[in-house]
Amino acid sequence: MIGAIENIISNPTLYNMTQSTVTQVTSETCLKAIGRPSFILMDKQIDPQTKKFSATKEFLYQLTCLAIYLSMIHQFKKASFAIGRKLFKNEDVFKAFKHTGDFMNYYKMDEAARANKLNEINKALNSGDKFVKEKLNLNLGKGIIEGSSIVGTVLGLAVLAPIVSHPLIHPILKVMGLDKTAKKADDKNPAKVTAQPEPNSEVNQDKAKVDTK
Repeated sequence: MIGAIENIISNPTLYNMTQSTVTQVTSETCLKAIGRPSFILMDKQIDPQTKKFSATKEFLYQLTCLAIYLSMIHQFKKASFAIGRKLFKNEDVFKAFKHTGDFMNYYKMDEAARANKLNEINKALNSGDKFVKEKLNLNLGKGIIEGSSIVGTVLGLAVLAPIVSHPLIHPILKVMGLDKTAKKADDKNPAKVTAQPEPNSEVNQDKAKVDTK
């Protein structure tokens, strides 16, 4: 049992995942999508209708945030290497790898796999210059990618998500019968009560005559 746990913890794949901004934000958002609605539903101080509305709205909002984030972050990460290539023209790390995916595959490899991959890259070169491991600034390449992820996170979650979520979530809540606006409108316009005859109406007068008889 201890050995299995040790293998999981020491796995390089797990370590690389925990170092990724995308993985961290995705995990946090998924936990919020589960935890926050659950906390609302457990609150006994709120009436059931309000709890259901608030929990569903929070769940939909977190899903919207996650969808927006994942759709944006891919584009930011894709553009990160192009930006790095313009900012750091003399850095071999931006010359050796064509795009972010190539770099990240190399970054996650062990030393032996990196050596083989670098040999493949050098064999494909037409020029006499070869890339050497010591001159590949991997920290700079990873920093550019993670920096773009942070920018994408701020724009996606703090700016775009609130703008998109409101017009998207409320129609869904309305279809589910949980829209508070519709509920308030129903409260303000209750069903019409059958009109009662006026005290001086002909019906009342006829009834009074029958009673006197």
